[in-house]
Amino acid sequence: MKPIRKVKLDNVQAMQAHQQAASSAAVDKFAAAEAITKVQPNGLAGPVPVPPESSVMEAAPATIPRAPVATKAVPFDLNACLPDEIVRVPLYMIDTNPVSPRQIYTGEEIDKIAKTLPNGQDVAAHGYVEEGRIKLIDGGTRFRAAKITDRSYLDVKIERAPKDKLDLFRRARELNEQRSDTGALDFALSLHTLLKEGAVASQRELIEKVEAPGGGRLSEGTISQYLRMARMPEKLQRAMVGSEETSTAAALYAIATMFDENMDEAQQEQRQELAFEVIEEVKRRKLNKAQIVALVKSKLDGPKSRDRSTVHPLAFGDHKGQIKMFTRKGKIDLTLAGLTEAEMPEVRTVLVKALEDFMAKKGVAST
Repeated sequence: MKPIRKVKLDNVQAMQAHQQAASSAAVDKFAAAEAITKVQPNGLAGPVPVPPESSVMEAAPATIPRAPVATKAVPFDLNACLPDEIVRVPLYMIDTNPVSPRQIYTGEEIDKIAKTLPNGQDVAAHGYVEEGRIKLIDGGTRFRAAKITDRSYLDVKIERAPKDKLDLFRRARELNEQRSDTGALDFALSLHTLLKEGAVASQRELIEKVEAPGGGRLSEGTISQYLRMARMPEKLQRAMVGSEETSTAAALYAIATMFDENMDEAQQEQRQELAFEVIEEVKRRKLNKAQIVALVKSKLDGPKSRDRSTVHPLAFGDHKGQIKMFTRKGKIDLTLAGLTEAEMPEVRTVLVKALEDFMAKKGVAST
């Protein structure tokens, strides 16, 4: 049996060693924290907008329960923008969609989104890579909102590039209608833009390749109505989209009929004044389609003035009467009272003879 070896512990020395190890660990943690804050000063407060000269790009999951977090400052790299990835894209690298189904962006809508952006972007925009830039498919409101805030980037889900502008419009419309229905004016402006951008060659092609709002086939007449709405002055368009009464297709078309393509500048200004009067009255009185059409017609016709007659009294002894002349209508009414039954044929002969002589001088034959 081996003898038991006793080990004597120095409690004071052991305590000193423990304190030294703890102190070293604390110093290491503070050093690590200092290094992190040099890269990301607000690391615990969430992602920090990165200025264009040191833009940050990081891929994130396909969904966006949170915004992608920047871990280090790196140059923005288009090669990392792969389909199905969500990328943090500097605003200066983004182009909007020229054939977006959203054509009217109000200040109220943009301000509403801008107020939420400091808390993070809940839904990523959609875009694709083309010619060294990110082209948006949808997300126009979010992009405009980001530009009026301190945020210098937008989170964009990358998709494969569309094959053409019509394909781009269809994909954007699909995404947009997942959130809200397309308004009548937005749709009218979209049809006009598709023609202007060469996405379709003609109105006939619009019928064949673009669905009506809510589905179904567009007719030639309906497309003509929409395109007429799109030709209205922009001031009127913006005045109408803010009201439930004036943003309907019926109201938009009724007011659009007040404008023709061949109007000169003075005529257009005059019609704009009348159109603003109509818009205000429609909003105030909450008029329906038939009432709006009637109001537009009355404005175009102008105030009606009554064709007052000129009266010439007649007095021949006991025979009294008058001649009423309606100048604008070219009408004469003759009244003469007190004639006997025997006198009536002779008076008739005299009157007819006088009128025949008058008309003969004008070259008008009696029939």
